[in-house]
Amino acid sequence: MFTNTKLTKCVKLALAAGLVSGSFATNVYAQEQQSAEEAVEKIQVTGSRIARTDLVATSPVNVFDEENLEVSGFNDIASFLNELPAMGVSESVDTNTNFSLFNAGINTVNLRNLGSNRTLVLVNGRRHIGASAREQSVDTGMIPFNMVERVEVVTGGASAVYGSEAMAGVINFIMKDDFEGVEVNARYGDSVEGGGAERDINFTIGSAFAEDKGHALVYGGYSTTDTVRATDRDISAADVVNSSFGPKGSFFVPGDDGGFITQDESTGLWNKPFVNAEDGFNRNARRMVRVPTDRTQFNANLSYEINEHFRVFSESAYADVSSSTSLEPTIMGQFISVGNIPDVTMPLSNAFFPTELRNAIIAANADNDDFDPDNYGVTFRRRSAEVQNRSLDAQRRTFRSVIGVDGIINDDWNYEVYYQWGSVSRDQVNSGVIQTLNFINALDTETLEDGTVQCADPLFRSLGCVPVNVFGAGAMTGEALDFVTVNPQTTSRAEQQVFGVTVDGFAYELPAGDLGVALGYEQRKEVAQFNSDALAQSGLTTGNTVPNIAGDYDVSEFFIESRVPLLADMQFADYLGLELAYRTSDYSTIGSTDAYTVALDWQPTEDLKVRSSLSTAVRAPWIIELFDPGTETFRNFVDPCAFGGRGGQSASGEEQDVYTEQSAQVQANCATIPGTATLDPFATNIRSAGGIAAGNPDLKEEEGETFTVGFVYSPSQIEGLNIAIDYWDIEITDAINSFTAQTTVDQCVRQASFPNNPFCSLIQRDPDTGLVRRINAQDINVAIEETSGVDFAVDYTTDVGPGTLVTSLVGTYVDKDQFTPFEGGEVVDSLGEIGSPEWKANANITYAWNDLTVNWSTRYIDGVNIENDQLDFGTIGSYFYHDIQARYAFNDGQYEVFVGVDNVFDKEPPLLGQGIPGDVTGTNTAADVYDAIRTYWYVGFEATF
Repeated sequence: MFTNTKLTKCVKLALAAGLVSGSFATNVYAQEQQSAEEAVEKIQVTGSRIARTDLVATSPVNVFDEENLEVSGFNDIASFLNELPAMGVSESVDTNTNFSLFNAGINTVNLRNLGSNRTLVLVNGRRHIGASAREQSVDTGMIPFNMVERVEVVTGGASAVYGSEAMAGVINFIMKDDFEGVEVNARYGDSVEGGGAERDINFTIGSAFAEDKGHALVYGGYSTTDTVRATDRDISAADVVNSSFGPKGSFFVPGDDGGFITQDESTGLWNKPFVNAEDGFNRNARRMVRVPTDRTQFNANLSYEINEHFRVFSESAYADVSSSTSLEPTIMGQFISVGNIPDVTMPLSNAFFPTELRNAIIAANADNDDFDPDNYGVTFRRRSAEVQNRSLDAQRRTFRSVIGVDGIINDDWNYEVYYQWGSVSRDQVNSGVIQTLNFINALDTETLEDGTVQCADPLFRSLGCVPVNVFGAGAMTGEALDFVTVNPQTTSRAEQQVFGVTVDGFAYELPAGDLGVALGYEQRKEVAQFNSDALAQSGLTTGNTVPNIAGDYDVSEFFIESRVPLLADMQFADYLGLELAYRTSDYSTIGSTDAYTVALDWQPTEDLKVRSSLSTAVRAPWIIELFDPGTETFRNFVDPCAFGGRGGQSASGEEQDVYTEQSAQVQANCATIPGTATLDPFATNIRSAGGIAAGNPDLKEEEGETFTVGFVYSPSQIEGLNIAIDYWDIEITDAINSFTAQTTVDQCVRQASFPNNPFCSLIQRDPDTGLVRRINAQDINVAIEETSGVDFAVDYTTDVGPGTLVTSLVGTYVDKDQFTPFEGGEVVDSLGEIGSPEWKANANITYAWNDLTVNWSTRYIDGVNIENDQLDFGTIGSYFYHDIQARYAFNDGQYEVFVGVDNVFDKEPPLLGQGIPGDVTGTNTAADVYDAIRTYWYVGFEATF
């Protein structure tokens, strides 16, 4: 057992590592005051399943307690986490999902910029179901902010301890379980610029019963976040360049004096050349910067200890989230395809065609012998502004329930057995969508002798077809508008079941300490199903084509972990030990995988702790990645095996149809494909091939390797000072990636493994001519991701005047952020561009004096290039954001009021504009990196009874 002195030192070391702070540190320190005879409570630190009395793990771990969360000013856990220096750009937050078809209302975290699906999220050390059927990653918005006792973030691989997805690290939410009394929280906030108001009210009720053998806790909460529209901010109020699809429509007239022609509003005639600034459409007038959400949450935890050997517990959680998006009305005409029709065109015979415009088109084709005005389609562009905004309304319900038993086997061993069930459902309605087949037939009109205009096709007339007029703003009305508009719907369901058994304790007493061991078994089943209605599946709308997807898998896992003390109480070895972990998994989809961890724990003196670890990790492909049946697509490419790869002029007669000479290796590979020696696709005008863009049931696991080394230092000479520095290096191989058609055909014959490589498996050629008949777009295991850097943390606590001053600095320096799409491919270096700065840091100053607490926090983002490969886009300077909060407790702490301001100095985000790398569409900035909301204030209170 550790002595009180040892425990005090461990607390100091833990503080340095960011492992404990605020009230949690106080609680742990209180344990030190117990009498020597009393046993110190053992706890589990994320990164290990072995309960221990020391609080510093061999993996870099940051822990944030209830007080850290309170003074942050946030009322949702995702916003708090996403501002940590170790976090990359979240793939799904309120300010980057307005254009997302499936992610509105979902908030994910992205450790190390390696992807949210490579960050494992736990609740009380157990998995949480994903955000939706399409999302393997967890919506951290499902975690009630005021139910969290502390958050533990492991920023290194932990797959051996926790399983798949823990490639970048683990986030473990430790929830309150012993609260007694009633606590009510309320908060209101709004932006100074307008929009984005937040309202939040919640309660927690907890009580012991049956002479403290049992405990019950109930939580309920409701919160809303209002929209921030693009027009609410000057930076995003207008398109940098208006869309060329205007609400009046524009129609192409061939010839030197032609071009796109629109209506002259001053005369009403259709003879005005289209001018973007005058006749285009400001899409940002209909877009959002921040999507609105309504969230209702309910949690209930119950436990009853029959005796020290047997405690029954349950955890139940429910969340209901409604969200919506809004963007500009859909376009029609050019670039809108229907089946094998690449562009919807306007029949020149349309009854509503303006006379002067029709005459101009006929005159422009006077020398065209093939011109037939009754069968001529006019290229046009039009924004269907009469149709409501393209939008979606989604409701998502998440359930999670855990039941289990745990207890003490004897003085040295503990156990836990649990069963967990979770489900998530999402129901979504998309609006502002045009049924393109109806639209085409509504344009194809005929005029009866009495002047009545009707749809020309009798079948569609029987289906209710009404001729539609698209000439001029607001021309589509009434029954015609109803006939061409639809509201596709999608539903999705996912279910997760987990059964787990864990035993941990001390196996042997070694000279340097007890040999700690944890071992266990987990059985998990994942099921996901995504359904869209017939319209969404058909591809006959201006919305996305969305296929039905269904799949499942199960996995059985065994794991073992040990903590081996080697030396203790020796010169330069106050403690030296090894930590080892191994996990083997058997998936129904990919077969067997394994992962391991080897870690060194060395404390040369009481002041200094050195730690290092080497671990491997895996991520099994998610159901959508495996079983998405895909949609048919046609993609253009130039076949590298044309003329056997020798290069030369095509027989097509077109001067630009020239094949590039390939390398000798490519020519040798092409020579093994029958027919390619004389293959000339351009000569027969074949420039594309069909195929499916789909998942891939042959995917295997991604593999990762993480190395960390660092130290924690709490000098005895400077009481209250703590320093932690850790170097980390992560490499992921066989990362799942997909490619363009050109990359696929090129790499098939360029790879040394031809023809037995993943690229060739996506291509089907004619066995006689060698012509590519199909080329699929599927995910394959070929990419490499590499990142490395240094985390650092410094905190100092001291008395100043009548109060206590706590200062801290937490930061990350990144020296590598690279992505290689396939072995031998061009390396994409993202370090130093938007979303991947070299330096990020958070500094906090908190002063507590009696019942008053004041906090000032500063967040730093290093300057970056907008795009490393296109330096002409320019740079963005360093950014500092400053937040302030004050809290005051009265009536012996029963009541507390607080007020705060985020982005105190109203720092504006950088102006980017549409199409610029990093821009979140509709915001004209990188709204998921920089603060697009601007100065934000909030007030609230907390009452405890």
